Amino acid sequence: MKSDVVIIGGSAAGLMAALTLKKRAPEKTVTIIRNVINTPIPCGIPYIYGIMGQVNKNLIPDQGFIDQGIEILQREVEDIDRADKAVVFSDGDRISYDKLIISTGSKPFVPPLAGIDKTNVFTVKKDPVYLQKVYTALTPARNVVVIGGGFIGVEMAEQIALMGQKAGIEKKVTVLEMMPRCLMLACEEEFCLEIEEELKKVGVMVKTNCQAEELIGNGGIKGVKLANGEIITADAVVIGIGAQANIDLAIKCGLEADPRNGIKVDKYMQTDDADIYAAGDCASKFSCITGKPSGIRLASVAASEGMIAASNLCKGRSRVTMGALGAFSTKVGNRSVAAAGMTSRSATEEGIEFVVGEVTTPNRHPGHLPGSVSDMKIKLLFRRDNDQVIGGHVSGGDAASDMVNIIATAIQANLTAEQLAVMQYATHPLMTASPLSYHVMLAAENAAVKLR
Repeated sequence: MKSDVVIIGGSAAGLMAALTLKKRAPEKTVTIIRNVINTPIPCGIPYIYGIMGQVNKNLIPDQGFIDQGIEILQREVEDIDRADKAVVFSDGDRISYDKLIISTGSKPFVPPLAGIDKTNVFTVKKDPVYLQKVYTALTPARNVVVIGGGFIGVEMAEQIALMGQKAGIEKKVTVLEMMPRCLMLACEEEFCLEIEEELKKVGVMVKTNCQAEELIGNGGIKGVKLANGEIITADAVVIGIGAQANIDLAIKCGLEADPRNGIKVDKYMQTDDADIYAAGDCASKFSCITGKPSGIRLASVAASEGMIAASNLCKGRSRVTMGALGAFSTKVGNRSVAAAGMTSRSATEEGIEFVVGEVTTPNRHPGHLPGSVSDMKIKLLFRRDNDQVIGGHVSGGDAASDMVNIIATAIQANLTAEQLAVMQYATHPLMTASPLSYHVMLAAENAAVKLR
């Protein structure tokens, strides 16, 4: 077999790379190789268990890619023969390439807990067959413990509770988080508190400042023992404490990579082999704010990197990565929160002096209109030395996600408080706050006054 460009991995980075290649170099043959039967939508995985209720409702359809001439193979890759420029499959078959993109993604981090191998203990894998096994196990479970209070953990906990409500089964769901608050690595603490309150409203117990020490039971899981000796009853455990770059294949073929950072790439997403690029969770990253190595792994970052890698290998090196920003959003209960860039905590740890501009105002004008959230809040962080925005956090209605995208764009463009304050924004009574109190504008102005 032969293909002009072979892409190993069929999730966000790989799919975006393939689409970009077909737009920019339609004459090239493009082959995606993946080891799962279908590609799940990564960020939609928690909602399989509650809102959607089925694994097959959360799959990316292949047909749209096939219609554009992209070949998709479900095969297990054993090795990369860099000398002969060929991908070697587990059955000995080979496919040769002119250029190769590695987008093998990440794998769930599995903590070294005693009892981790007991039945009904799951991670969150991007494999629909595995996710169906999780669904089957969670359906009858009455006591579920979710280890990890980041975005995946929080969303899984809410949706498992909803799963029970829809089935008329009372499920006791407990979230265990080592840090003082859930979501604290990404969000301001006051917004973390709001999400914890929403979790409690749907019946989820939140335990912070605690650490799982052992999973107990004879074969099957019966409980989680905490470091303080407390035991929490569990019929099922879901572990959602982050992911690590999947670099096994890269290491095997001799590319420079390490478990913490991923496959080493330059700003063009090129590895130390001129014919091989890497993109997505498996590739190394740096912060677009500090320039330091970054552990951020998001589908949005992966899609951007896939586009950059594909653009550079087909028409010369014309695009560079600005680094990983980290823009997040979630909704729990009736509250949406979103964040981009640094938190007050992370900025302080980096020794960055900053000024905060914040405002709380209704998201409609007048505030009694349908869909109004009276206390929608935004908090912006600006560097004191150059006035540039380095972080932004929004809490309130569903518009929080789109609003944080404005902030993410502003951070990547190095905009200042003065510039953000006087920019022009679309407003409408049924969809936004008043033009006199639009959240981004007013918060930036409040910071600009402090910075003067």
